[in-house]
Amino acid sequence: METLGRRYDLPRVFDDFLTVAMCSVHQTNIASRLQEKDADNEKLYFDTIKPYNKEEINQFAKLLSFVQLSIYDQPYSDLLGEYFTEHITRGRNGQYFTPASVCEMMAKMQGADSNPVHQRVYDPACGSGRLLLQFAKAAPNNYFYANDVSLTCSKMTSLNFMFNGLRGEVACMNSLTMEWVKGWKINTPSLGIKEIEKEASNIWSVPPEKSQEPMQLTFF
Repeated sequence: METLGRRYDLPRVFDDFLTVAMCSVHQTNIASRLQEKDADNEKLYFDTIKPYNKEEINQFAKLLSFVQLSIYDQPYSDLLGEYFTEHITRGRNGQYFTPASVCEMMAKMQGADSNPVHQRVYDPACGSGRLLLQFAKAAPNNYFYANDVSLTCSKMTSLNFMFNGLRGEVACMNSLTMEWVKGWKINTPSLGIKEIEKEASNIWSVPPEKSQEPMQLTFF
């Protein structure tokens, strides 16, 4: 990542890596064992890798393998989020994600230790999804929903869901205004990631209409 970042812009390289990784684990690719293709997914993939040469694209594949192996060694860990805060944002815009130990405590406070099943667990400002990862670590047999206003954060959460086996949905949207950018189903109804429109989302809803009446202020 650092090598590519010196040649290109590091935040762009990181975001492109996330996109390529998500395209690689598209539900159609997995279900068909690469015998079928989703046209929109293929276009996104080739548009994303267009600036890179063959050797650099192979580096993306190695990076993806490294992430998968790290999660295999440490399930429910958040390597993507750690790298993002240390090398990409460096705390800009308040993007230092909540430490894993605090996320674990918050998950317990929300009842993860009681091992609920088939419940919906939601984080409306998910970052890289690490709070939901800690909940899933204690109670994996639930449905997990997450969204963030940052597209990069939403992609990190989607991959963290995918590789840790969480089932649910991730969206890039504003939790207050319902402004929608993108959304994905993760490991449901089958293994992999699939983009969805807002009408198919379980998170998005029609935003409330703005009041046309002027606000009345009373002074005492």
